[in-house]
Amino acid sequence: MGRPEPFAGAKRATKRIVAIQATITLLAAAACLILVDVKAAYSAVVGGGISIIATLYFARQVFSLPVGTPAEKIATRFYLGEALKMGLTVVLFSIAIVWLRVSFLPLFSTYTATLMAYWLVLLITDTGKTS
Repeated sequence: MGRPEPFAGAKRATKRIVAIQATITLLAAAACLILVDVKAAYSAVVGGGISIIATLYFARQVFSLPVGTPAEKIATRFYLGEALKMGLTVVLFSIAIVWLRVSFLPLFSTYTATLMAYWLVLLITDTGKTS
């Protein structure tokens, strides 16, 4: 048998989160394109992209630890990763608003909608518990 994959369940959940975030982003962009205009659709893609980039950054920070890493170091990396993710999100929003000429409402609405992906993954993830 091979070595166990560290954080295997968390990595699967992260892939699901990113897939749901991408789906929400594409649906929001399509709705904006149909109901508003191209700029709104572009803004929705940027907002969803911010969320996806932040999620992937956090996952890379936390799940890159080797097997056998002490729990204290994992927890430290988790909290540091979350703080850096928030900072990255602020930077990406600043770039989007200042340089990318986006519409704020579709940008922020899509970003906010993609945050639901975390809750949805919790609802659909099998925890292995039996009733």
